[in-house]
Amino acid sequence: MKNIKIFPKDWLQVHPYVQSTPVDSYYTRIANRIYDILEATDLVNSFSRDESIQIAIRLAAYFEDVISQTNIWRTFITDYKARFGHYLPFYTTDDHYYDDEVNNEDIRLILWHYTQQYHGWKKGTFVNPDNPANQAASHLIYELFCEEWTTAPENERMQRLFSVETRYTAKEYAELLSWFHFRSYLFCSENEELTDTVKSFMRQNPQLQPNIMAFHDVMAHVSRHSFLAYTSPYWLSRLIPADHPDYEMFREEAEKAESFIDPALAANRETYEKQYEKFREVAGDDLLIYMTKKSDFKAFMKEHLDMDLEDDEGKDEENFAVYATPEEGIRVLTGGVQFIKDPKNPFYDEKKAASQALGFFIVKHCSTGLLKELMSRGMLADAQTKSLDTPERGKSIIQDNWKFLCMYFLKEDPDKMK
Repeated sequence: MKNIKIFPKDWLQVHPYVQSTPVDSYYTRIANRIYDILEATDLVNSFSRDESIQIAIRLAAYFEDVISQTNIWRTFITDYKARFGHYLPFYTTDDHYYDDEVNNEDIRLILWHYTQQYHGWKKGTFVNPDNPANQAASHLIYELFCEEWTTAPENERMQRLFSVETRYTAKEYAELLSWFHFRSYLFCSENEELTDTVKSFMRQNPQLQPNIMAFHDVMAHVSRHSFLAYTSPYWLSRLIPADHPDYEMFREEAEKAESFIDPALAANRETYEKQYEKFREVAGDDLLIYMTKKSDFKAFMKEHLDMDLEDDEGKDEENFAVYATPEEGIRVLTGGVQFIKDPKNPFYDEKKAASQALGFFIVKHCSTGLLKELMSRGMLADAQTKSLDTPERGKSIIQDNWKFLCMYFLKEDPDKMK
């Protein structure tokens, strides 16, 4: 191991306790060896020093999770397999894949995840899962874990979190939830999301002092994570044993979180459903109605919904589409309309669609319900990413994994959308 970059105090950042033990020192050493691998494969050049440290720590925490059988990662892969019939997006596993051990494919996906979180978001790009540097680093990290497999210690303090002997009051549950949502190893953008949410509130309400702890509590309960678009309460309900004395509390908290609906959408649900019904009468089997200027939209809204739009409402740009959902009513699709492969779409551009339709799964262009229907009708069949292998591989990365991409980037499950 080269010069030490990571210390026990750094390692403790992703743990729900503050005192270091020899077990923590062991995994801190593992994190430093992972950092050396990131340096050797030049992956550190894609990140800031602090980001590289976080990636090394979190990969070591994955190893600790598997060794200690705290089942955070195992919950993801087993739930993913139950949904899709195989353990992972992007990568094919073989007979040597075990859901209770470290696997090279798991490390590749986790490293892709951290590269996407720390590099892709910053650059506004989709990180290709076949990135050669990631592949090389993953292989070396896997070899390190195999080398350490028989001697790596279990972290009993982490195991006690979900032991049937550990009881939880409401206050203790809230503390566990806060740690899991904002500090556990698999999720790394939640603190930035909290900061962005508070900043947005302050911009919209400059006269009010934000209650940061209230935002913190709400987000821990209802915000969704990139993996399977689960809320943290639902994650915890999957990690706690069903025979745990407090399981019912965990389950009830999960049900409340999973059923949460934005109050603004809930308050207007009846109006939105009527708009949707009227739109369907006009559109028939068509998903979208294409328009070229704002006056078309204003006339459409007046004729079919008896709504007069003000001069500053509606769509200012040219070339857009109108659609409707029961949950959100009438909506206007602007960015990306030229990527929709529809015989009735006068704006469709095959070349642009091939290079940019991927954006539908990365940025929220439209409702996830509409996105699901677009995919079922083959209207985003051009969506792909570049591949160093073959064009077919570049297309399959998107087409075969689009539901995962929706859950990962949009944090919505398309199978739960109408």
